[in-house]
Formats: sequence, C-alpha cells, structure tokens
Amino acid sequence: MAAIIAALSLGCSEMRNSTGTISKRIGEVVHTPGATEVDLSKLTTFGWEYFYVSKPGVTREEVCKLINAGRNVCGRIIRIEKAPDDHVYLLFGLNGQLTHIELHALDNGRFDMQIGDEGHPKAKSVFRVRRNLSGSDHDVIYLEPK
Repeated sequence: MAAIIAALSLGCSEMRNSTGTISKRIGEVVHTPGATEVDLSKLTTFGWEYFYVSKPGVTREEVCKLINAGRNVCGRIIRIEKAPDDHVYLLFGLNGQLTHIELHALDNGRFDMQIGDEGHPKAKSVFRVRRNLSGSDHDVIYLEPK
C-alpha cells in the first residue's frame, strides 16, 4: 500500500464526514431486489487501476501513512479526524498516485477480501453480492470478488 503517493487534486476527494458518491452508487445497486453483482468499474468516472479499502473507524494519521502524505498535504485531503465506525475509506489509484478517496458506508456492502500491497485491480472489480440476515432483521451485505 505504500506505493500510493498523495498527489490528489482536492476535487477528487470527498472526505466529508458522510458517505461518498461511489458508495451511494454501490448502495443503489446492491439494495435493488435480486441484485447478484456489482461492477465497481462501471460506477466510477475517474481514472484508476487499483483500489484499497481501509478498516472501519480508521484515523486520519493511519490513512496518511497509507498514502505517504505529509501532514500539510494530508490535512487538505483527509478532512476528518476519524472515519465513523460504520464506514471505511475507499482509496483509488492510478500509476502510483491517488486519484480518488471517499467514505464508504458498510450498509452499502462490506468488501469481503484480502487486498495486497499492490491494491485490488480494476480488471477484477466485479463483486458478487451476498446477503446474511443478522439478528436485527437487517441484511448484512458482503461484496466478494467474482
């Protein structure tokens, strides 16, 4: 993951304390009755060749280390101190540079995979939608690589 360099224009960062656009698009797909898969590459409009998913509740400092961003640059990219416990960061990269970062709501799907240092490739960004009924009568949606 250390391969990402924080060369992100502020227009590609959705680091408010709310769910990002791509996460909302994922949610629209996976919450559609009968949905069996989601193709992440079809939901994005910016360039990327790989992506990463953080852990829930990760801090700004942890993300800054991940993207090799210094304190000044990081403060402009990551505008919140800590991701909410029900969100993760989605980080997209192209040619070793960060192209987009946003918060992803776990209610819109939990990525169920291990991502290596090189990131998860765009060429394999179709995910199977798996639902598990939790004890609260609420579906937990998992996104598994196809």
